[in-house]
Amino acid sequence: MTSEENQVFYRKVFKIAIPITLSQLMNSLLTVIDTFMVSDLGDYPLAAVAIGSNFGFFMIMVMFGFLSGLGIFIAQYWGSKEINKIHRVFILSLIIGIGIASVFFVVVHFFPQLVIGLYNNGDNLIARQQINYFGVKYLTIVSFSYITMSITLSLTMLMRSVEKVIFPQLISVFTVLTNTGLNYLLIQGRFGFPALGVEGAATATVISSSLGMLILISYMVFSKFEVFKIKFGEFKNLTKEFIGMIMKKAAPVAINETIWGLGMSAYLMAIGFISAGAIETVQISNQIMGLFWVANAGIATAAAIMLGNKLGENDLVLAKKWGIKFTKLSFIAGLLFGATLFATSGLIANAFENVSGHVQNDIHITLMTFAFYVPVKFVNALQIIGTLRAGGDTKYAMFAEMLPLWLVGVPLAFILSIFTDLPVYIIMGLVNIEELIKLVLVLRRFLSFKWTKNLTID
Repeated sequence: MTSEENQVFYRKVFKIAIPITLSQLMNSLLTVIDTFMVSDLGDYPLAAVAIGSNFGFFMIMVMFGFLSGLGIFIAQYWGSKEINKIHRVFILSLIIGIGIASVFFVVVHFFPQLVIGLYNNGDNLIARQQINYFGVKYLTIVSFSYITMSITLSLTMLMRSVEKVIFPQLISVFTVLTNTGLNYLLIQGRFGFPALGVEGAATATVISSSLGMLILISYMVFSKFEVFKIKFGEFKNLTKEFIGMIMKKAAPVAINETIWGLGMSAYLMAIGFISAGAIETVQISNQIMGLFWVANAGIATAAAIMLGNKLGENDLVLAKKWGIKFTKLSFIAGLLFGATLFATSGLIANAFENVSGHVQNDIHITLMTFAFYVPVKFVNALQIIGTLRAGGDTKYAMFAEMLPLWLVGVPLAFILSIFTDLPVYIIMGLVNIEELIKLVLVLRRFLSFKWTKNLTID
């Protein structure tokens, strides 16, 4: 690439990736702050909120799968400037997102004990009873945030796909600040507010997510940007042929994220056979990883948008060049963030001073273990979320994600948790071997360049 081409590339990357990174950071901080502030209540409430958060994370992965699959088409239609089709896809995303959220709401709100029971399998009867008690309190309230989250995800997906990334990031900051403030007031009961414990954390999530959704809707209504003037009359153009064409590419993405989300939940279910402390260790470590993950989320999402736009413009040669540069950029970022995680793991673990000493120690070592996998995870995510999906190569991405996870990672997690006495950090280190297998699969596909397709023509 020429010097001018490089300048154009990095200008676009920073324009898209930095706001998305900050937005993802805010979303990750939301869960970390919840966990950190609930840790003051003790190990059992913390484990209960960890389980509730994990199930909510699974719901978001299911929705994100469908919505990011639909986002492929919005990005490419934006490249070809087909506004009516963008509106059509957006309407479909709202229908799917609200439908998924409604199913999860019914399950979680009316059968919370069933959800908690999936993860709460330790030998200590008293611990199981306490986790179940606090988990039911948390889930029955937090479930009211699911519908608002689905609408927010649809709106954010649309804005990002048309390269309007600043405002969603600002709303993420607002949501985190609001949630943190409400947590402070409602968990322990300050300034005359009632001390609601885990119910306070759930209430804060519902209120902050609702406010964020309402602001995003207001922005869409009053915006002068043409693509945001949604023509809901396009609903009648959601023909079987159009939906079938869209879902042919979107369904594998949805299946991919759903099965990946199930895999992450399965890991926590397996760890649940060890102890409540092990659940806390894995959930807190995963949330901290989420903070380091945000940089790659920004890069991968920028790749999906930028490559999708270029493929929509039928500039396949430049899309290939950009794909290579994104891969190098993601690997370098992985090295830097992996080293940072390793160096700061002790400080991070010590910050959770209200959890048990052995949990702190396990968090420290687990984070150091995760640090070695960060560069690999970054490149894997870049290929699956960014390059392969941008060109609609979603079936291969699905199998590359699914097979190592379910044939290697999940079985290992259950075998090692149930039949050995290995520490949780060694178990997590071993199950992540599936990431190395995935790396081989995705890089081989990327270098074949079979993903460079213009879906608006094909």
